[in-house]
Amino acid sequence: MQLKNDLWDFALNFYQQPEVEPTCLLLQAQFGVSINRLIYAVWCGCRGEQAVDGASQGADQWQREVTHALRAIRFNVREKRAELDGLDACYRQLRQAELACEQVELAMLYQQPRVSMHDQDIRALVLSNIKRYLVESNVAFDAALEVALQPILSAINHYL
Repeated sequence: MQLKNDLWDFALNFYQQPEVEPTCLLLQAQFGVSINRLIYAVWCGCRGEQAVDGASQGADQWQREVTHALRAIRFNVREKRAELDGLDACYRQLRQAELACEQVELAMLYQQPRVSMHDQDIRALVLSNIKRYLVESNVAFDAALEVALQPILSAINHYL
């Protein structure tokens, strides 16, 4: 597995684009969207590719069993920081460990098969990839979600 790859570099850069981080966190909290899967869908679209349906089961399992479990522990420690002194270093290390888990997940996604769709408009392909991911994840694409996604769709201008 190649941890350092184009998807990882894209994810780090894309997440720093204006409005992307708060939008991703909102989509995760409010709609249950996986930030890594969303970024993967955007990355594929920006490359003129479409992810193959159902190919990301290993990454999804890793996210559920490892990343989410570690995130729950980190959230627990974050709450306890108000009660107990000296947990800042522990919390920072948990954040680093969670980021390392996300890098593994992105490496798994990077290895997944994709189909070249270079004849399509990049914006349309990014949106199509996002919608395909949402359908696969049983997340309804409604008007509220479409509005919430706009900063993500605007951020792809940086990559066109």
